Amino acid sequence: MPERRRRKQLSPSLCLQLLISIAYSAMLVHMTVILMDSRTEGWFIQIMVYLPQLAIIVSSLVLLFILRLRHRTHSVDSTLLPALFTFIALESTMIMPLYSEITGITLLAPNAVVIIERFAMLSAAMIFVFSAVQYYGTNASRLRLYISATIGAAAFIALAMPLNTGTTDLTSLMVFSSSYDAMLLIALICIYLVSIATYIAAVAKDRSTHSISRASAFILMMVGNFFSVSNEPLPSVIGGAVYIIGIIMLSFSSKNTF
Repeated sequence: MPERRRRKQLSPSLCLQLLISIAYSAMLVHMTVILMDSRTEGWFIQIMVYLPQLAIIVSSLVLLFILRLRHRTHSVDSTLLPALFTFIALESTMIMPLYSEITGITLLAPNAVVIIERFAMLSAAMIFVFSAVQYYGTNASRLRLYISATIGAAAFIALAMPLNTGTTDLTSLMVFSSSYDAMLLIALICIYLVSIATYIAAVAKDRSTHSISRASAFILMMVGNFFSVSNEPLPSVIGGAVYIIGIIMLSFSSKNTF
């Protein structure tokens, strides 16, 4: 009975990620068709900025399905991974400003897109920290409380940060295109560095093969996720490839995750 309840709790996360992946794929295909029909110069480079994010969403979703089908035991990861992958999926809202500009279809107000993007990136970064800290022992009930508090703080920061208003250029409202996002970028870098340092310290303490493999997987996922939200094609492609390598490593090292 407890196991069934746990599966039901994961369903909203899986459903949301599935819906996001379908919507993101549809927008990407729609953009590609319009750019090809209009013979827009450099259309392939524009698409390559956003294609890696689709690979990240799909690979994360596949890993969750595999873990649910293959594993039965409970661990901290069964709380962390669904939340982490949900926020990483929400980062895909980065496509909406360009989608609106190309198609003329506005699904969300540009300011709302920026707020969601900031919220998702901060929340994902903090959950990466929890994934590293759990090596030192974390009560599952307390972990949920900490995650809830962190998500609330991330939402407050995302709403409180100034927006680059007063412009009609939708692409100028993308994350990291405004000077207001300099502090956000610095904060994300600091959070990821703390996570990486914590993982290295944990591996130095526990040098088992599983510990090294899991730490390496999460570090690769952190690095990949950070670069995948870049507005440039090369960092996005590299970030997507690194993230998928991390997902594959995590899949092989998570035999007792769920």
